[in-house]
Amino acid sequence: MAEDASDDDLDALVSLNFKITERERRAFKVWCASKGLTQVESFKQGFKLLKEKGEAR
Repeated sequence: MAEDASDDDLDALVSLNFKITERERRAFKVWCASKGLTQVESFKQGFKLLKEKGEAR
């Protein structure tokens, strides 16, 4: 059960699957590369900013 999951299990890398347009995918990849960030780093930073913005309301 999820309640019995250890912290190690929760920190394991897993796939996140969602669909975006090819145009958005390419724009994201190019933007990440131009900033020297991986797509994972960019996603994590973006999610962190969204959470902080939501908490500021």
